[in-house]
Amino acid sequence: MIFSFISKKLLNIIGFSLIFFSLSSSLSYSDIKVIIIKNTVHVLNIYGKRYTLNKSSKIKSGDYLRTRKNPAILVLTNKTKVCLSKNTSLKIENVQLVADQYEINLSLKKGNILLSVPNNSKNKYNFIFSDYKINNFKDEIIISKQNKLEILNFNNKLKLMFKDKKNLNIPPYSYAKISKKEHLLEIDDATDTSQYTNKFLQGCVNKIQNLKAKKRDWDLQYGCVTQSGRLVCGNRYK
Repeated sequence: MIFSFISKKLLNIIGFSLIFFSLSSSLSYSDIKVIIIKNTVHVLNIYGKRYTLNKSSKIKSGDYLRTRKNPAILVLTNKTKVCLSKNTSLKIENVQLVADQYEINLSLKKGNILLSVPNNSKNKYNFIFSDYKINNFKDEIIISKQNKLEILNFNNKLKLMFKDKKNLNIPPYSYAKISKKEHLLEIDDATDTSQYTNKFLQGCVNKIQNLKAKKRDWDLQYGCVTQSGRLVCGNRYK
C-alpha cells in the first residue's frame, strides 16, 4: 500500500518535471533575440529591472526600450531591423507565440522609429496607438511621435484600423500626419525626405534616398488597352 502510494507520487513528480521541462524549452525557443546592436539602448522590464541591451539580450513582453543622447540600431534573429533616433521610447506591449510565428505588439511613446520587416518574415508586427492600429506590417516604415503622429510609408499598402471600425489607407511612398485628436491632417507624396536622414544611424535610411524614384516607378502601372482592334500592353501612368 505504502509502496503503491510512493510510486504514484514519484510518477506525478516525474510527469510534472517533464511538462515543466517541455514548457521551459518552448518558452526559451519563443524568445526574440538581439543579434546586432549599435549604440546604447536602455531597458526597463516589467519587474522594474534596468539594464542595457547586448547581443545576448532577449526582447520580452512589457519591455520599455529607450535611447538617450545617441540613435541606435537593433537587428533581431528574424532579420527585422529596428532603428531608433535619440530620445526615443518604445514599448513592447506583448510577444506571443502563435503556431510557428511570433506576434509582436509595439507602441511608440515618443521619438522616431524606422521598422524594417522582411516580406518573407513569418512574424507579425502590429503597431498600437490610442485609437487605431497597424496590423501585420511588412517592408519599411518611419513613425514619428512628437506633437502629432507622422508616418512615412515605403513600398507598402498601409492601413490604419480605427476603434470605430473605420479604416484609412495610406498609399505607398506617402507621408501622413495625424493630430492628437486622431484626426487625419493630410497625406502627401513622400518626395522630400531629407528631414529624416539625420535622425538615424547610417545604414538605416539607405532606401530613403531612392524614394522619389520609387514613387515615380510606382506611378507607372502595367496595363492593357485596345488599339485598332489589337490588345496593347505595357507600363503606363495610372
